[in-house]
Amino acid sequence: MKAIFAGTFDPFTLGHRNIVERAAKMFDGVIIAVADDTGKNTAPLSVRTDIVESAVADMANVTVESFSGLLSDYVMKQGDCVLVRGVRNGNDLEYERDLTAVYKSLCGVESIILITDAAYGHISSTVVRAIAALGGDLDGYVVPSTTKQITKIYVKKQ
Repeated sequence: MKAIFAGTFDPFTLGHRNIVERAAKMFDGVIIAVADDTGKNTAPLSVRTDIVESAVADMANVTVESFSGLLSDYVMKQGDCVLVRGVRNGNDLEYERDLTAVYKSLCGVESIILITDAAYGHISSTVVRAIAALGGDLDGYVVPSTTKQITKIYVKKQ
């Protein structure tokens, strides 16, 4: 069975990669589905997709696709699959628990919730954007091969 790990990934972090690595061991394949603009994204879809592709290039059973519209519509086009959702803490869990009920009602798909490893629990895309905007070191927050591209996108123009 294949799994779909969806999000805006604005940007893709080591926490995201941790979830993908673990899901890739559990399922035949993982599709990372990068969502189109939700009105809050800093980076364009094509750039976010490129960053994700760079971050998981070494993973054989992982592919990256982009989509627009409802995730439930995208999922129904994929056939037999499961959604993988990642959480860092209790707040994330509450939010994702409610979303899993929405996905189930809209397209009948089951969701698996994975808790990120403790080493990545403090990492969020919001934190990464803030560090990059102020010219901080992203080591330990993003996949090293993506650091330059992420910094270029999010750094505040002086």
